[in-house]
Amino acid sequence: LPFAGSVVETAEFGLNGKVFDQKGENLLIEWVGRGGDGRVVFAIGNGKASLETQMAVATMIRFGKFGPRVVSTVPENGASKYSISPLAEEDLPNMPPTQRSAVSIGRRLIDPMAEYVKIEPKHLGMGMYQHSVNAKKLSEALALVVRECVSMRGVDVNAASVQLLEKVCGLNKKTAAGLVALREQLGRISSREEIKGVKGLGAKSFEQCAGFLIVTDACENGLDGPKKKKKKVASEPLDRTIIHPSQYGVARSLLSRVGLRPSDLPCQDLVVRLQSLTDVTLEEAAVRDLFCTEIKTLPPPDLMVEIRKIGSLKVGEQVVGRVANQVEFGLFVDIGAEKSALAHRSNLRQPYPEVGASLMFVILNVDTKKGRISVKPVE
Repeated sequence: LPFAGSVVETAEFGLNGKVFDQKGENLLIEWVGRGGDGRVVFAIGNGKASLETQMAVATMIRFGKFGPRVVSTVPENGASKYSISPLAEEDLPNMPPTQRSAVSIGRRLIDPMAEYVKIEPKHLGMGMYQHSVNAKKLSEALALVVRECVSMRGVDVNAASVQLLEKVCGLNKKTAAGLVALREQLGRISSREEIKGVKGLGAKSFEQCAGFLIVTDACENGLDGPKKKKKKVASEPLDRTIIHPSQYGVARSLLSRVGLRPSDLPCQDLVVRLQSLTDVTLEEAAVRDLFCTEIKTLPPPDLMVEIRKIGSLKVGEQVVGRVANQVEFGLFVDIGAEKSALAHRSNLRQPYPEVGASLMFVILNVDTKKGRISVKPVE
């Protein structure tokens, strides 16, 4: 999959113990080679045979089949349900369900929210009681969370699915599909100005959605195919922010007052600089808050470069962990080992870290016989 999530090629091959068969090795070498000097990441589901698959990739790297690559485990929750849904048949026609699941897992690494909105909340498996909750209320809660996330961080127009785009204020299913069609026609969206070319998107609708549609830089990964000829559009750095085009003048003025230009973004000390301003108007304060909101948004978890065996873990060692699930008795944490670790509720403070949050943990106990790892957050 390239950055936009379109499918270049799929295949099925065997896993013999902890190594791929010859067909699999040859295919992976070929696919990695297509990436050239771009970044290639292996997205591996966290379900059945996940550890064996991770070790098979690690073995290929260790024996120099290709250069060092990053490996990331991705939650499989709901992938099998999605693969046999009418939406999946429409999105990925003429493809076996197993390969649809693989595509869904890969897309979750690129943009999780864009993929998770395709799945009914009860199939996400992130809690213990989602099947006994009122389905209508659960769906309404999901829609509310999606709208809040869109408002907080925007939507990447070069990666978002139709299902996510249609939840953006000012867009509907038809114009969302039109935006994806325009993206495919142009190769990628280069500016918010180009979004005005979506069929059926009027001036008022553009005004409503523009601030939520983020235009990312091109991702040179070597998998996007031939470049499509397109009309040159001036690059606008502020298109990469959640600031509305109508407020660009205010944004430029604020940046100028702290010695920056839009082309200097992202800037590590932007928040500190902006908060040093005391004499600001209400509109300037609102734009400043948007700049600061983007900085405060949690980054994605660190990707793994190796898979650790339980026996290599040491009590007292500090590791980076990602909260994989929250249950009544604590948190399950992915620390890059062959088994998830448990942070018992007796070692946690309220409020608990959210699912997906990354933070430092210290290892309390390692039981190699039972395959159990106990951790707690670093104070």
